[in-house]
Amino acid sequence: MSEPWMEMLRKWSGYEPVHIALIVAAAWLAYLVVGRLVPRIGGLLRPHQRFNTLPWIPLIRLAIILIAAVLILPLVITPTRENVLAFLGAAAIAVGFAIKEYISNLIAGIIFIVERPYRVGDWVQIGDTYGEVIEFGLRTVLLRTADANDVTIPHSTLWHAPLSNATSGQHDLLCVTDFYVHPDHDIVPVRQALHDVAATSAYLKLDRPIVVVMKNEPFGLHYKLKAYAMDAREQFLFIADLTERGQFALRELGLSLVTAPAAVATR
Repeated sequence: MSEPWMEMLRKWSGYEPVHIALIVAAAWLAYLVVGRLVPRIGGLLRPHQRFNTLPWIPLIRLAIILIAAVLILPLVITPTRENVLAFLGAAAIAVGFAIKEYISNLIAGIIFIVERPYRVGDWVQIGDTYGEVIEFGLRTVLLRTADANDVTIPHSTLWHAPLSNATSGQHDLLCVTDFYVHPDHDIVPVRQALHDVAATSAYLKLDRPIVVVMKNEPFGLHYKLKAYAMDAREQFLFIADLTERGQFALRELGLSLVTAPAAVATR
């Protein structure tokens, strides 16, 4: 080690390592407590208040890390202005090269905490992954898919990948159910029948609109039944209910259901 760096280091009297260990232990304990305590407090609040409380977890954890670093630094180097600036500059260069991807994710996480493109409880589509935001960390976001798979996605993914947020802090969710029917039929009773199917569903959010739209396709008439599920977590049960009872209602009208080509179904 060069002589200038040796002069920067503080001469220990014997208790500094103990102090550093205590600071690290206290910071780690506070880090864990925040992760457990804040969600429990949020569980006692109203839904909209819970959505505003949970995003503070990564900010509080970042504050704990920074406070621990500030307390440890004077125990390691002589706390002069020149020494602190030199140490921070050298540390920033070394760490920056080693964990530039981590820093990119961290910066993205801090930006997204401010911009809030998604929150805990939102249903989002990031790239090919669709699911509920279970945890929002400083570096990654954890999604739970419909198949109960937990997918961890770095925040920096959104630098180059699109994001679709289906709920944006709300509990209800717009669900779209597709029906493909032979084009030779009367449209009015079909639209009314599909509207009634949604209106009588146990999963329907009653104060939100129900809309039935249609579009001509080369293979038949494409109906879209748009309605809001009462709870976003029930969206798949809602769509299954609408599909089952919707197909039954259409057959009761004497209509022939057709199958959409794979390319149309995927779209």
